[in-house]
Amino acid sequence: MILLLALAAAIHGAPVRFHHAHYRVGDPAGAMSEAAARLNGTRTIVSGLGVGVRTGNTYVLFDRLDERDEGGAEASEGGGPVLHHVGFAAADFDAVVARLTAVHSVVARGSESVLFDAGTVRIEIVRETDAPEAFWCPMHPDVRTPVAGKCPVCAMDLVAIPPTRIGEYKLDVALRRGPRVGVSGLRLTVREPHTNNRVTDFAIVHEKTFHLFIVSRDLEYFRHLHPEQQADGSFALKHPLPPGEFMLLADFLPRDGSPQMVQRAIMSPGLARIQPGPTPAATRSPVVLVEGIRFTLTAEDLKPGRQACLTVRLTDARTGEAITDLEPFLGAPAHILMVRADLGDAVHGHPEESATAGPSVSFHPLIPADGDYKVWIQVQRSGRVITAPFWLRTGR
Repeated sequence: MILLLALAAAIHGAPVRFHHAHYRVGDPAGAMSEAAARLNGTRTIVSGLGVGVRTGNTYVLFDRLDERDEGGAEASEGGGPVLHHVGFAAADFDAVVARLTAVHSVVARGSESVLFDAGTVRIEIVRETDAPEAFWCPMHPDVRTPVAGKCPVCAMDLVAIPPTRIGEYKLDVALRRGPRVGVSGLRLTVREPHTNNRVTDFAIVHEKTFHLFIVSRDLEYFRHLHPEQQADGSFALKHPLPPGEFMLLADFLPRDGSPQMVQRAIMSPGLARIQPGPTPAATRSPVVLVEGIRFTLTAEDLKPGRQACLTVRLTDARTGEAITDLEPFLGAPAHILMVRADLGDAVHGHPEESATAGPSVSFHPLIPADGDYKVWIQVQRSGRVITAPFWLRTGR
């Protein structure tokens, strides 16, 4: 109530509408994800103002906390966000700015916004614009903005939002038989959902045009591979597969389409008997040791339809010291794949941090449904890709 009275007094009856609240926080990417989930909003970039979450025509914006800010030291040590200012949009921008300049001190001035110090509260007047969203992030499609730029979550270039198309892209798979049993390679062709035409133009996402995950029916076999595009637009992969049942998970972005995660089951010939399904209960542990590294996974908010918070901490298995020399792997600090035990759902994601060398890496995947999930987390260190497997149970 005190804040509302202060705001009413500060704007002196100027013809404006509420536009945004701008907070400073220790982890802007994490705050955006939490706000998007709580408000059922869209992560976005507001040109000239910052990054945040949009609900209707209002925004919650976030900036990285400076310890010099009031309350900054406490908040950086785990406290809540610090409200920096409240913004209002004005159709007659110049007149409103002139009116408030006569009674308040100007803190910062730009062509599209002016920040005032009104004593008990800071207010920002922005020019009224509500341009349609035209660009999005290939890896975070809920990050949208009217203008080109970079994703505030993963720092990828935003691409033009394509026209809406109903229907999933199709994936044709041709197996190349092995010398005696199994498979020696694959040929993959992506087809448009309505015309069945071959798709040949793809955007590069995390340094590759095509990410292919191969997992076995029992979820013990895992590979993250990148088939090479051929002259006819299809993709070829030379990779041996033993006899058995496998699921292919193809992650790609057609240049004129939306991000895709297409699943196809295949049978590599030579299997003598039906493979058993996975046994998650016998192997569930929050700690795994891989190549001398102890991976410790902390999972929060594992509920269907919500963005979970998965944080993995890496330490030296022998000394216990924190691992702080991780290298970028395919344009990201790490990769995660989650596959439900019945192979019905899969999620491929990346950390909210655009760059980190460790020791902790956080992911916020959207949980599709209840169930047991096999999780593979991949990092790179000294040029080697290291994969840590986990089991998680959601919604129970």
